[in-house]
This record gives sequence, C-alpha cells and structure tokens, in this order.
Amino acid sequence: MMSAMDPPLHERVYEGLKEDYLAGHFVPGKKIDIQDLATRHRSSKTPVREAAFILVGEGLLAHHSDGGFLVPVREPAELVELLAWHMQLMAATLTRLRETAMREALQQSLALSSIPSPVSVANLASDIFSSLAAATGNRQALIEVRRVNERLHYSRIADAIDPELAEKELVTIAGVDAANLPKATRRRIEAYHMRKIAHQQKLIKSSEHL
Repeated sequence: MMSAMDPPLHERVYEGLKEDYLAGHFVPGKKIDIQDLATRHRSSKTPVREAAFILVGEGLLAHHSDGGFLVPVREPAELVELLAWHMQLMAATLTRLRETAMREALQQSLALSSIPSPVSVANLASDIFSSLAAATGNRQALIEVRRVNERLHYSRIADAIDPELAEKELVTIAGVDAANLPKATRRRIEAYHMRKIAHQQKLIKSSEHL
C-alpha cells in the first residue's frame, strides 16, 4: 500500500494524473509513459505507478498486456451498460430536486469554451450532470455520478466529432426557459442517453455482421 509514501506527494501525483485524464492527455489503448508522467509531475516513477493503480481501481485505467497502464478502449456493450446506469442515476437525481435548485444547478454548470473541442464538450457534460447531483445535497449521489462521468469521459471525447454541435446539444439540456423545467430536463437527459445508447447498439449489430 502507500503508507510509506509522503501523503502530500501521493495526493499531488494522484490529482495530477486525474487532471491529465480529464484533459484528454491519454490515448485510449496506448500504453502510458510512466517516465513522462513522473517528469511532468516532478516525482519518481513509484508515486506515479501507485496513483495509476488507484485509477485502475476506479475503472479509469487498465493494465497493459506488456506491463504498465493504459486508458481502456471500452467496448460498445460496456458503454451501453454505463450509459443506461448513468441515465438511471440522473433520473433518480432529478426526482430529488426542486425546480429552483434544478434551475440554479443548470445555470451554474454552463461554462462554455470560446472554441469548443471534444475535451471541452466532455467536461461540459460532466459539469452539467455533476452540478445537478451536487444540488441534491446527497454526497454519495455526487460521488456516484462523478464516478460514472469519469468512466464515460473518453467515449464522450470520441463522440464529439462535431464539437460545436455536441456543445449545442448540452446547452439545450441545460436550458432553463421551459415552461415545465423538471419535465423538460428529464426528457432532454433521457433523450441524450437514449441517442448514445442507440449509437452503441448500432455498432454492436454492425460487428455481428462482419
């Protein structure tokens, strides 16, 4: 375990690797250069490896067949399950929110990039869903939503082929001008997930015919 490590160093390296992950620094399926990360985060390789093991436990990294670590390339079947679970989490989250809290959470989450990119779109999606979960006041709900957000992060990056269009979809989800905001938000979030699930199911069917 990490009892022999300097806690501040451990925390700094772990947080740095998590930031790298969310910044889209890694390429799914490609082995991560531990020495490069050690240099970036001003540490030896050991703290980087220990932090990477934690990310493996969180489902964000996986072990490379040649040793080391990588961001896994998630199969469509796994993404269908993750998306369905995330949709259920958000449905449960929304039932706990009053309209005023929902409105405030959506407004706070809309930090748009001047030039949208796949990474900024993925981060915006996480911000919207995490903001809604945080508004429930239930810490465990926020932890769970963030956890699934992070596991879906690289698939969201890959999906944002047209970042401007993808950002517009998220802006629509976070819109607060609907006459019945709770109902509209539930429908928008469900439609968002169902569209992504349908896309993955289409990929599954295509692979079956190869």
